[in-house]
Amino acid sequence: MKIKTIRLLIVALLTGTGVFHLLVAFLNAAPGLGAPLAGFGLLFVIIGFFARRDTDDGSKSHSRNAILAAVAACAAGLLLGGRAYLLNGQPPALLLMFAIDVAVIILGVMWLTKMASKRRR
Repeated sequence: MKIKTIRLLIVALLTGTGVFHLLVAFLNAAPGLGAPLAGFGLLFVIIGFFARRDTDDGSKSHSRNAILAAVAACAAGLLLGGRAYLLNGQPPALLLMFAIDVAVIILGVMWLTKMASKRRR
């Protein structure tokens, strides 16, 4: 898979899961989960915005910081959301969110690995 394709998949998944988090937060959240779901939803949409293209911010990393933030945010979402799911078991939509988090983490590691090997050449 090409580096650009991986990044675009990450952006699509982040944006999609961000919107999904917001919808679940406002329509079907278990008590006490609305604010955290909305917070993560906004975070994912913002990170997706910054990872949408190779940002020319003057740094050598370009999209690297956004991809690292995506991996970190998804890992935190898995840990915090997993804890909430184990305690409450609701909402069932969290299982899909977890799957997307795992996909973003895997794609992020793939992107970082490919970029590192590209720079070594």
